[in-house]
Amino acid sequence: MIRRVTERFFFERAPLFALADAHRGRFAEARPFPHVVVDGVLPLDVATRAAAAFPKADHPGFRRRDYLEQSARLGQLQRRAFAGVDPFVRHLLNEVNGMVFIELLERLTGARGLIGDPFFTGAGLHLTLPGGHLSLHADFDRDRARGLARRLSAVLFLVDPAWEEAWGGHLELWDESLERCEARIAPAPGRLVVFAHGDRYWHGHPEPLACPEGYARQSLAAYYYVADGRPDAEGHSALWAPRTSERRS
Repeated sequence: MIRRVTERFFFERAPLFALADAHRGRFAEARPFPHVVVDGVLPLDVATRAAAAFPKADHPGFRRRDYLEQSARLGQLQRRAFAGVDPFVRHLLNEVNGMVFIELLERLTGARGLIGDPFFTGAGLHLTLPGGHLSLHADFDRDRARGLARRLSAVLFLVDPAWEEAWGGHLELWDESLERCEARIAPAPGRLVVFAHGDRYWHGHPEPLACPEGYARQSLAAYYYVADGRPDAEGHSALWAPRTSERRS
């Protein structure tokens, strides 16, 4: 799905548009809210290389989260402009904000006028260690610095090819009432998950990660926005769901 140029690669329209056309009908129809899972956006060899080059837990730029809502989760490399991250992964970060990938998202979802976020606010590279979790939540709704409204989130899993589904790390999507988990999406090398933004679109990976030491849940997250004519709107931060809901599935 990509073309190599020496040590780099680029998303190409024709194969990505074919994937989009094969999946786009599923986005609007999906439950509990619009989403789609697409395999094959990255060939396995590229996903494998990205997984191997993914920054490890000892990267000096990582900040660790150990709160009630999330534990053993590392991120925030964007605060140092991804300094020290392998060029192969940094190039992938640039590509998910590029023209072809945004065209893929628009074709998949029917959204128009999407604007990427080169600052990766709240997004970027995330690494979850064994035992880590992320509670159910609904995402923040605006890019306040640029006055934009959030429309889509994309998660690209970059786990080791040896990853086993039994280890968990599933992205769970829950219904609006927080009564049922209606979709559980397992990490897989190069698997792309795209979902719409909504203030009651509850998601997370609430079950503690059960992978062995030496492995981690690795993902690249990117968020996409539109200009809605409300540049001064206040917006809100993440909305956390009651933790009791995570035990009802």
